[in-house]
Amino acid sequence: MIDHAGMAFTTSDYQTNLAYRLGETSAPSDSTTKAQRLEWLNMGYLAISRRQNWWWQEASSTANTNTGSTTGYAEPSDLKEFVELKIDDVWYTQIPYNDNELFTGTGAIVTLPTLQRHFKYYRFAGRYYIVPTDSNDGETHNIKYFKRVVKITDGGSFLIPDEYMEALTAFAEARYWMSITQQAKAVAPFQEFEEAIIEMKREHSRRGWGSTGYTVKDPEDVRER
Repeated sequence: MIDHAGMAFTTSDYQTNLAYRLGETSAPSDSTTKAQRLEWLNMGYLAISRRQNWWWQEASSTANTNTGSTTGYAEPSDLKEFVELKIDDVWYTQIPYNDNELFTGTGAIVTLPTLQRHFKYYRFAGRYYIVPTDSNDGETHNIKYFKRVVKITDGGSFLIPDEYMEALTAFAEARYWMSITQQAKAVAPFQEFEEAIIEMKREHSRRGWGSTGYTVKDPEDVRER
């Protein structure tokens, strides 16, 4: 799996940072307040993840190998979206489920001047299916993908790099003010939250993904080997 440096902070660090933002001297000790604030932090976390796929969601897997399966292969349990599937140095193109019949059997073979086979895969119900069906040769499935973001429990760590801690604590602070009907005080931290996302998009672009995240291309626009 891909390991991103700079994600050492746990929810305890976020709780402390949020408490300082609220003018408190330490993180709350009672379970009710801690749970409420963790929920606000998670709300900010999920709000960011819904904007687009981010570099800090990158992951990889080599768990599967060719078995000649006609019933598909299990996707990584935390997979949100494929970036790449490569088997035996051949790139496979993702196609919509409804298009899989177009590439099944002889439909997967295209004559240019010489015979070529187009390699595809499609997703269904937590599995991916190779088109045409692969052979039972044990070749490794090299998968690159974006992880699905889920709520973090107490003591866990967010995938977001530590340098963007203030994005989540700003969001949580804004939710705090709203919870006590001080909406005017929520404006500034919400603005800080949005500014942090803008900087995050710049970093995402610097890492080669562009500013809007990865989008699966139309299969006919992808050059295949």
